[in-house]
Amino acid sequence: MRLRSPIRFIAAVFIGLIAKAPASFGAQLDAFNLSYSALVPSGAPFWIAQDLKLFEREGLKTQLLYINAAARVMAAILAGEVQISLSGVSPLVLTYAQGSDPVAIAGAVNQINVSIFARPEIRSAEDLRGKRLGITRFGGLTDFSAQYALKKWGLQSGKDVAIIQIGDASALMGAMAGNAVQAAALQPPSTILAAQLRYRELLDLSKSGLEYQNTVVLTARSLLKRSPDSFRRFMRAYSAALAVFHTQKDISLKVIGRYLKGMEPGILEKSYEAYRAWVPEIPYLNQPGMAAAIALTPAGGKEKEIRYSDIVDESMIRELEQQGYYRALYKK
Repeated sequence: MRLRSPIRFIAAVFIGLIAKAPASFGAQLDAFNLSYSALVPSGAPFWIAQDLKLFEREGLKTQLLYINAAARVMAAILAGEVQISLSGVSPLVLTYAQGSDPVAIAGAVNQINVSIFARPEIRSAEDLRGKRLGITRFGGLTDFSAQYALKKWGLQSGKDVAIIQIGDASALMGAMAGNAVQAAALQPPSTILAAQLRYRELLDLSKSGLEYQNTVVLTARSLLKRSPDSFRRFMRAYSAALAVFHTQKDISLKVIGRYLKGMEPGILEKSYEAYRAWVPEIPYLNQPGMAAAIALTPAGGKEKEIRYSDIVDESMIRELEQQGYYRALYKK
């Protein structure tokens, strides 16, 4: 594990990506490879739609893939190996700035939900000087959150605090337990476990006043234009899964538990309740949060030129809403 600038890391990852059309498909696409990037309840709508055969009900064949690195997700999208992904916003912005055609078609987690937790001997942010702060991966949400927190505290990454890439959430918790890092950027359910272990919460970014789009459903715009009806069917199934997530707790917990194996039931339930507040019933994006995510993603100055409409297409959601689909789902 070594310290490196997340900006350099992101640039190095994406500089080699060029705009490539997805693999050739027919007039309509009936098979989707879907990816999710984190073992947290943000993946629940995909998991629910898959396990309850909601995609199949819409005539779609789907395969779920766990890909936990943003660079690999975007490369797979551009190569046409993955057609739809749950992803953070930064890789979307960076890939668009490189001249490719990714687009967010729905919101997944519409608020930032990361907290910075530290070992008990760290009593304040100032105590992090000379210490190590763990993240999952450079260029991801925990990296952004760590950088944001350090800037808020007047600390410099690399100079005052070392940012260390660890891996997945369980590895982060293990690193903090073993004192390999003294603090970590965590999401539920890790935040709940950290609180139970009496680690100290230094900052809850969800309560910091920062509007930030956390996770989106994205694809390639060229593929969306090529197979609009297939994506409408996907959106119907995804939206139906959201309704299950919000209204059928027992079923949701059962499905989530199958993907987050071994999680203590109490932690699982608290995580589910937390994500219900962040995942929208009707999957529009958080427009101010998306604007902030664009502005805060360093893309060689090009982030200043990117508009919301350049990388977002919510037309299918509006269409379903106008048809009364969401009123029927939630019986409103």
